[in-house]
Amino acid sequence: MPNEILSRTALSKYRGGLTDYVSASRLSLWLRCPLAFKFRYVDGIRTPPSANLFLGKRVHDGLEYYYRHAQAGVRLSGPEVARHIARHWEGAADAEQIVWEKADDSQSLLTKCQDLVACYLDRFADAGEQILGVESAMEATLLDPVTGERLALPMVGIVDLLVETNDGPILVDFKTVGRGGTPVAQQHEIQLGCYSLLFRELMGTLESGLEIRSLVKTKRPKVEVHRFEPRSARHLARLFTVIREYLKAIQRGVFNFRPGMACLFCDVRETHCPTWSGHRSPIQKEEDGIWPNC
Repeated sequence: MPNEILSRTALSKYRGGLTDYVSASRLSLWLRCPLAFKFRYVDGIRTPPSANLFLGKRVHDGLEYYYRHAQAGVRLSGPEVARHIARHWEGAADAEQIVWEKADDSQSLLTKCQDLVACYLDRFADAGEQILGVESAMEATLLDPVTGERLALPMVGIVDLLVETNDGPILVDFKTVGRGGTPVAQQHEIQLGCYSLLFRELMGTLESGLEIRSLVKTKRPKVEVHRFEPRSARHLARLFTVIREYLKAIQRGVFNFRPGMACLFCDVRETHCPTWSGHRSPIQKEEDGIWPNC
């Protein structure tokens, strides 16, 4: 399968079977809770995003709008980006089936979204960054850096921003977060590893670093930039260990639940999760020597 930068339309063709592709979002959800992964990707259960998740998507849309113009040599003002966000707000909410609890919740969240993006632009609009790519949808074959084995399925993903610097390209991801602070090294390891792998396979060169730019939803919004070193052979070896374990679980149909702190943010914790009986799949039962009717 060729390595290429795709449009979002082309990338959507991979939103199918479990073995069609690997992505950072699929790996992260599976690591957090295989049962939640099953509900979404096996059973096809989709729920409207929370208000916070919806906010994050609209922040991304506003930044994408700004940077696509910047890449074309057009500099937009903060108010122009704010008007773009407002124009598409209600349509996006309807498409996502957002249900507002209070009449003024929509306007309050819209204002917060515009304030976050304005805060970001106050910091980066005059940074003079050389933009290499915006919302770059990528596809690349999976080549294990340790064994040299090429896996039979691709990895796909979307990198928010590619920036050229004097030291080389930087891969940037935007986050909308409730609290600031320095993340632990492992917090974004899977996502950053996937982005690095995609970039290297496609471009044939190494990144000079990776950044998480966090837009913090405090009363007075702020932006934090966290820089990470280029992914090492150890990082990629760890990533492929996770990928292989993930593929084995998919093949066996093993989707156990992992109760913990992540349940606080799970959108199926009160609906589908409580009905799960804990029964193993027929494949796993046969491997364990247990008859399916036991």
